[in-house]
Amino acid sequence: MGDVLTSRVVDAEWLRTRLSDPGVIVIEVTNTPGAESDRSTIAGARTVYWKDLLWHHSRREFPAASVLVDRLHALGADAESTVIFAGEPTQFAAYAIWVAAAVGVGGDLRYLDGGVPAWRAAEAANGTVSSDCAAAPIERAADAAEPTGDAQASESPEPLPEVAPRHEEIVVGRDEVRAALGSSVAILDLRSPQEYSGLRVSPLTEPIDHGAERAGRIPGARSLPAQDLLDARGLLRPVSELRERVAELGIDGAEQIIAYCRLSHRAALGWLVFTDLLDDHRVRVYDGSWTEWGSLVGAPIED
Repeated sequence: MGDVLTSRVVDAEWLRTRLSDPGVIVIEVTNTPGAESDRSTIAGARTVYWKDLLWHHSRREFPAASVLVDRLHALGADAESTVIFAGEPTQFAAYAIWVAAAVGVGGDLRYLDGGVPAWRAAEAANGTVSSDCAAAPIERAADAAEPTGDAQASESPEPLPEVAPRHEEIVVGRDEVRAALGSSVAILDLRSPQEYSGLRVSPLTEPIDHGAERAGRIPGARSLPAQDLLDARGLLRPVSELRERVAELGIDGAEQIIAYCRLSHRAALGWLVFTDLLDDHRVRVYDGSWTEWGSLVGAPIED
């Protein structure tokens, strides 16, 4: 596993040795609506429902950078923080990093390999049973040390910085996907084989098969299930294995790559793998993904 760790990808052992550092802020990004921010699996972490953090409050679009900065600040993240996103499932953390990059939120944002499930497994292997934890009160790194003598307490750090948005660089919409059909642009489908083949519109893990009006795939899309990027433990595969799997797709000559799934979470994991582990910066994620394409009137579909 060590060869997949980058400046943006950390593992459970790395995090375990730094949990007491007030400058390390852990945010569990969950699929549970109404998740309580002060209850978590990882001790001291904050928990947030992914839509509450990463979508506009009323429209199907990303929040403005300033809004996302404020939301992250409310969860304890500031300009001096190392922010660890722990997904449950793991792709939600990759989605958080992708959205932040798209809208222009900077800072030290990292992905916990395997997310919350991997943390539970690592704790169990160490003889520690992870359970519902109460988060500690939000404490800024600058406030962690008591002033001595005439020293004055430092001012609270600034929120995470706003930087140049990368939306055009890493995000595509339906019109760009349609224009890419039949071109030198490779389209990768990160959904499960059942979704790719048109048997379902949502993963088998979903209790109700929903998410689009039609099943199938975007014409010409090549299947790269997000699960193929992970090992049996849910951790990112070694880089050598990832390169072998990607080589099977025959996309070396593609000018660009468009990745999609059902809601773009798994596609964002693909973007993270290509960008951070394979040093391949051709990938852009189709934000609407199959939820949009499979419901568009007149959109071409293969099955």
